[in-house]
Amino acid sequence: RKVYYLTLTRFSPSKFTAHKIVIICNPLNDSGSHNLTQKEIDFKIKMFSLRQILTKSIRNLDLLTNTNVKAVRIHKHYFRAILISSFAGFVAYDGVLNEFTYCGACKRFLRSLKTAGLISIDYLLLSELDPSYESKLKIVHQRSANRLLEACLLNGGLYIKVGQGFAAINHILPEEYTSTLSNLQDKCLPTSQADIQKVFIKDFGCKPEELFKEFDYKPVAAASIAQVFKAKLENGQEVAVKVQYNDLQKRFVSDLTTIIVLHDIIELVFKDYNFGWMLRDVRNNLVQELNFVNEGKNAERCAKDLRIFNFVYVPKVYWTYTTQRVLTLEWIDGYKMHDLQSIKNMRLQIKDVDRKLFQLFSEQIFNSGFVHADPHASNIRKSPKTGKAELVLLDHGLYEELPAAVRKPLCEFWEATVLKDEHRMFKSARQLGINDYMKFAEVLFQHPIRTHSGRIPTKLNADDIEYMQKIAKQNFDLIMSTLKEMPRNMLFVIRNLNTVRAIGRMHGDVVDRPRVMACYAQRCIYKKYNSLQGFFLWLFRRLYFEYSLLSFTLKRSCLNMYFYTLYKLGRAPKSATTILKDLTGAS
Repeated sequence: RKVYYLTLTRFSPSKFTAHKIVIICNPLNDSGSHNLTQKEIDFKIKMFSLRQILTKSIRNLDLLTNTNVKAVRIHKHYFRAILISSFAGFVAYDGVLNEFTYCGACKRFLRSLKTAGLISIDYLLLSELDPSYESKLKIVHQRSANRLLEACLLNGGLYIKVGQGFAAINHILPEEYTSTLSNLQDKCLPTSQADIQKVFIKDFGCKPEELFKEFDYKPVAAASIAQVFKAKLENGQEVAVKVQYNDLQKRFVSDLTTIIVLHDIIELVFKDYNFGWMLRDVRNNLVQELNFVNEGKNAERCAKDLRIFNFVYVPKVYWTYTTQRVLTLEWIDGYKMHDLQSIKNMRLQIKDVDRKLFQLFSEQIFNSGFVHADPHASNIRKSPKTGKAELVLLDHGLYEELPAAVRKPLCEFWEATVLKDEHRMFKSARQLGINDYMKFAEVLFQHPIRTHSGRIPTKLNADDIEYMQKIAKQNFDLIMSTLKEMPRNMLFVIRNLNTVRAIGRMHGDVVDRPRVMACYAQRCIYKKYNSLQGFFLWLFRRLYFEYSLLSFTLKRSCLNMYFYTLYKLGRAPKSATTILKDLTGAS
């Protein structure tokens, strides 16, 4: 008989204890293994009053086959200690070598997951059978929008860009979302002076105050991927310096993956919802936006394409002070598109501003094919030459190439939709690979399309907004199917149109946007006929176009007069108002 000493260690946050247990057993058998049974082990442990502490661990003990028992570990406590040590080591490693890149990604993922979960639970708990459903729904909308805004601001970067995209579709999403998320255009979390210096030291080998004659560390603007600072060159020229967030390129892949995964998770809860495929399709475009050298080249090409307009200005790029993460542009004083009071103070006409805005983006979409995908950053100033409104185009990081094979049928479709020519709508939509041309028209114009009515109204009334939201809810699968059928480079065109439409609506829809863009699309159709024949084709089409729109207007006026007369005579039918609205498309 031999005596084996079994030392059991136990960890706790407050103390360390050790117990020595004496186990007496018979010598090893011929096979070299001990002949101590489980029952005998349990019995010995009972004798030392440690059964409750050690029963689970002792069943897993793997006694060594040597003549001495070396050690037995309590797995639960060791596992906890190893786990804590590993986590602490990972955090230390990530902090020293990666500036907490992976820790930050985990934190943003958990924050996003929490936000998505809370929003989903809020909506799942709602019941349409509840008499107070509508009032409770508005409360949930606002609470969810606040949560989404907070998460976007705390996460920054790509999350803010996605939130800005949601804010632009204010005709589909509830007002609580769009009004709340519109704050993302101006409210982005600023970074520290040390982070700005890190970018300059890595890219230029010196601090910004050493590179420029003057550099103001107070940002004049904060966007989703960068901040803008005011500085002066050695010659006294004022410049705008766009500096990318220090950790943005490191976190971009993980953030994009997180957003896509969250969209997929939401799809599991709400079967009709999924925008993840869109983000997968535009991944490469978003990556290009992180390269400010590419943005500078886009700005120069944009200036070249739009030189035909004397009311468009693109700031000059200073390449000596530009890298992939720093972009230096000519400083231009101006006002933002939504600053209506400042525009009026300059004695500029909102109508003139919007007409020019629609013309320049029509040129990009229908003619040049080099489309600005994020035009919300455009500014307004009074032209020093003409004294009229001049549009200053900024933020050229995100562009899309639209080939002629897409532009021509798109021009045809736009003109046919304004004229309510269903045959040409169907034909041009099929050239784009789209089956449901009516649904495509509503996606493109963001307005109910009634082919038997008059022109497409510029303004969306309450009924139109309710209709579009109802269609978006009921026919979500059909809308997603239409978007998937479109050429992939059309996705950013839709974004452009949504942003421009939102600006027009903010200004009161004082200009007939569909008509202005249809006239431009029509001109682009026949532009390739650089001859007298082409001129007459365009002239005939333009006259027919104007005649059609004029006839629609006369039709609406006659119907208005007809029903007004019947109303005065007391003979108007009860459904007169509905019929008039349906026939004319009046808003």
